[in-house]
Amino acid sequence: MNNYTIGITTFSKRFEFVNNLVKQIRLFNNNKIIIAINGEKNGNFPEDYRKNILNLCSSFDKVYPFFYIETRGLCKLWNTILINSDSHNSMILNDDLEIYSDNIFRETESHLNSSQYQGLTKINNSFSHFIVNKPLMDRIGYFDERLLGFGEEDGDIVYRLLKLGMSISNMPVNGVNNIVSDTRHDHIESGIGKYSKFNRDYIYNQKYSPNLSSPHQGMFDSPMDQKLEDINNYPTEKFFQKNKGKL
Repeated sequence: MNNYTIGITTFSKRFEFVNNLVKQIRLFNNNKIIIAINGEKNGNFPEDYRKNILNLCSSFDKVYPFFYIETRGLCKLWNTILINSDSHNSMILNDDLEIYSDNIFRETESHLNSSQYQGLTKINNSFSHFIVNKPLMDRIGYFDERLLGFGEEDGDIVYRLLKLGMSISNMPVNGVNNIVSDTRHDHIESGIGKYSKFNRDYIYNQKYSPNLSSPHQGMFDSPMDQKLEDINNYPTEKFFQKNKGKL
């Protein structure tokens, strides 16, 4: 049997989501769970939420919370799960998912043993839930934590892997429902939809040099020239401290 960690990203406005998700997981699976908990603007972390999430984690075996006091980007949360996992592979989940069968866990066991898996696999063609290999991330440099907000993380890592000649596989599975919650941090300036302007500006104006006819096109609609090197070390605190006021 393949050993893998289950990682969940969440924040204070979504307690009911993560509460339900952890309970659903434990109906079918007893793997270690790491919950990366995002902070709030200016470190105003709500104490009632802290107590609730600790009570949730202590209600089950092998559920480990990691708190951030200030708001951090999704890449930071994903990296936190991977760095702190003692498994080679991790299944990363958004908190706004419903799991109502053991299919996702059975299919993951099978997929990790298959030739399709090269270190990054989307589940149901979505980065709301995906499988990633820690030794691979050690080699290529982890998710780019200079993406301080939310959005563009998936396009960036896929682009980097494609440049290495690697394929990103997809694992279709039944028994998982993406709720697609629009609940988000109030103080993050939006670029397109719920995705942050900071991340789009960083991708299109700093890290890459795209030849785009429209600022609303996606990363792969046009060839990209990379201007900044990928992150090789974890974490990138100097960049965070310098730019966190721009979110």
